[in-house]
Amino acid sequence: MAKKAAARPRATTTRLEIGEHTIDRSEPYERDGGWWLDWTVRLLDGRIARRRSKGSTKGETRRRAKKAVKVLLAASGRGIWKATDSLVTYIEAVSKPTIETARIADNSRTRYLGVYRLIVGHCLREDHKHRHSLKGHTIGTGTRFRTLEKCLTEIAELHGSETARQARSVLGKYVLDQLIRDELIDASPIAGKRLDLAGSKDDAPTRGGVALSADEWNAVIDYLLALDPAEGIEPPKRGMYTLEDRIAVVANAIDLTLLQTMTGLRVSEATNVDPSMVTCDDDKMIFDLPPEITKTKKGRFVHVTDPAVVERLKPRWETARAMGGPLIPSPAKPGVVWDQRQRNEAVKELYVKMAKELGIPALETERSHVWRATLNTLTLVDGVPEAIRAAHLGHTAQVNRRNYTDTRDGALLAQSLAKMRQAKSTHKSTHNENSATIPDEPT
Repeated sequence: MAKKAAARPRATTTRLEIGEHTIDRSEPYERDGGWWLDWTVRLLDGRIARRRSKGSTKGETRRRAKKAVKVLLAASGRGIWKATDSLVTYIEAVSKPTIETARIADNSRTRYLGVYRLIVGHCLREDHKHRHSLKGHTIGTGTRFRTLEKCLTEIAELHGSETARQARSVLGKYVLDQLIRDELIDASPIAGKRLDLAGSKDDAPTRGGVALSADEWNAVIDYLLALDPAEGIEPPKRGMYTLEDRIAVVANAIDLTLLQTMTGLRVSEATNVDPSMVTCDDDKMIFDLPPEITKTKKGRFVHVTDPAVVERLKPRWETARAMGGPLIPSPAKPGVVWDQRQRNEAVKELYVKMAKELGIPALETERSHVWRATLNTLTLVDGVPEAIRAAHLGHTAQVNRRNYTDTRDGALLAQSLAKMRQAKSTHKSTHNENSATIPDEPT
């Protein structure tokens, strides 16, 4: 007689409120080589929907279920909203899930969710007061031109013109366009309108991307150098990857971030560096980036001058020279470039961990671009000319500053950073002790 299958745990029968689901209280069960989850959600129109999700692991199954529930909630909200409803509630129920499920690059999704938070007044900077966010507005009052204009110009003042332009795009595509689809507004109030999103002209150094203070920058580097990639990593229960592969993923994220903290390389540049582009000179590494791997398609030199970081990266350089492939390759396939999706997920986990353990909230939302902003800000304070900073980071210097010579050589900027590392215990940043920002420059 066949063995009777064990009964699956029954989800609690507590009544679901609008928008609530049973995904977290239902237990996945194994069948046909995969994991299944039966779950229920009460939609925004009050109906109950019952669904089943499948994945290769329990965690993947829950993630797929939660992605599905967001789509269901967004769809069920159409047609039941009124102009007197909260605009932020609408954005949470409809716009946010649309961003999360959109077919866009992971980097774009992360950035859009970051500016979405600013639009609704959720800013990590304690010194920022988003008095003109859409928080507190109804759909009717929050979609007026002046309301949206004040929201966007305030973001420009506090976070820079580029962030404000991205916020305008998110508002247009994921908020106002959804409102049009739900027949709550007839057209976008800001479409085709000219908005001044230049930001503050009296306080230019506070515009641009988020940067860390010198103390925070040093703390991150010290933390990464001391971090054991094997700490807390457990062997996989199934699948093709081994424990060593999992540890290699974390080690990659650590070393990639260390390289970026010292050079400001874009993540695409850093993961495409091969050993032929690197020269080791005692306790220094010089990176000769060819045009084909840079975003601007212009070659440049960058330097790593911290001996501890060089010591950490040098074995990778030697291995890559012997085996071929990038300096920081795929963890499981050393000869190929690291998969973008896997890389982004590993880096995200590391940054969230650092934000929590080091007490640096900016790292919860900022990723590798934070190092470009940080190095530009810190070396600006130290007196490194803009032409040198721009060239090192792969920017385009302003026309009236092109009379600086030999800007391909990043030695001057590297020397400035080395001095800050050596004086880290006494360094006093002239910027806010928690974070800083930089002037807008072409990226």
